[in-house]
Amino acid sequence: MVCAIVDNNVRHEVFGGQDTQTPAGKYFLDWLDSSRGALVIGGGLRRELGDYRRFEVWFETAVQFGRARQVDDARVESETNHLLSQSIRSDDEHVLALARVSGARLLFTNDRDLQRDFQNPEIVGGTRGRIYTTVERTGVRRSHRDLLKRTDLCHG
Repeated sequence: MVCAIVDNNVRHEVFGGQDTQTPAGKYFLDWLDSSRGALVIGGGLRRELGDYRRFEVWFETAVQFGRARQVDDARVESETNHLLSQSIRSDDEHVLALARVSGARLLFTNDRDLQRDFQNPEIVGGTRGRIYTTVERTGVRRSHRDLLKRTDLCHG
């Protein structure tokens, strides 16, 4: 199984309705709803995504079926505080902390600074993270399919 993180800046692409969900976002959600992927959530990102009603509805069911996993907020917050003292480009320490604590190495985001930080093994702790993005196109690309076929993106 692959552990994934969804950044707040693409939540509408994944969990939105027909008016905001993109083809690549729907493909990602279909993957999360399968037995191949699982979303990890915790800390500041849990609060951000929790403000989005469509996510909350999905999340309640996903936890029951093992498609989502809540990581201890205190552990994520502690790691977030540690990252504040490090030199990182993005302002998403909470996402990077979640990756460090959970072992998730797949991130759906369109934030280029966060992408750079997430791909830095020194920041995420060990294995380099992989990025699923719709910055250039919102359609499903081969790179999207290839990422979601991988089985080595959950460590720890």
